[in-house]
This record gives sequence, C-alpha cells and structure tokens, in this order.
Amino acid sequence: MSDPTELLSGVVQGSGIGPIMFTVFINDPIDVLERYGATCKLFADDLKLYLRVSNPCDIVNLQLALDALADWEKCWQLSVSPSKCCIMCIFAG
Repeated sequence: MSDPTELLSGVVQGSGIGPIMFTVFINDPIDVLERYGATCKLFADDLKLYLRVSNPCDIVNLQLALDALADWEKCWQLSVSPSKCCIMCIFAG
C-alpha cells in the first residue's frame, strides 16, 4: 500500500471515483474556451479547439482563447505538451 500524499493537481489514477473526477476536471476548460467563441471536442485526454476565422476580431478571440487555456493550465498545474500540438488551417473557396 502506498503512503498517503497530498494531491496538488490532476486526478488520482486507479481510484473508483477517478473517472468521474476526470470528467468534471476536463470539462472545465471547455467552459473557459467557449467564452471566446471557440468550439472544443474531447476524446480521452485530447482536446481539439477550433474557431472560424472570418475577420480580425476572430483572430483576437482565438488568441484570447489560447491565453485562457494557458492560464487554466497554470492554475491547475496541468501542462500542455507543445510538441503534441498542431495547427490546421482550412480555407473555404
């Protein structure tokens, strides 16, 4: 049996309540990002964020959403892996 320790961030793995805690925990950034008009899709521990950019204000909102995500990750001591992040631009004709 492991020694007890204080949990500073994240979700305890292997616990009965862990999956519920993870769902509550991971849904929080969605609320933060949607304030800036961004749409989020989640699968396991992946988050996809997208926003239609049709004017300069949308670019500002996208940057604000990314800044809010960075603030959220610092607050909850959860690091995003930049090496696993990518950008995809789709241009409509």
